[in-house]
Amino acid sequence: MSAHHGRAGWRFTINGEPVSEGAYKRKYIAALEHELDEAHAKLAAIYDVL
Repeated sequence: MSAHHGRAGWRFTINGEPVSEGAYKRKYIAALEHELDEAHAKLAAIYDVL
């Protein structure tokens, strides 16, 4: 996933394929939510040990 700003404006790509800004943002948010869920699970395991 990448976003680049050039002369013609923003270009959004996922796996090298151009996508719309909306599709890029949806995928980006989903990836952030997934990372947050994983971090929450790790923290819950730490609190269970304590």
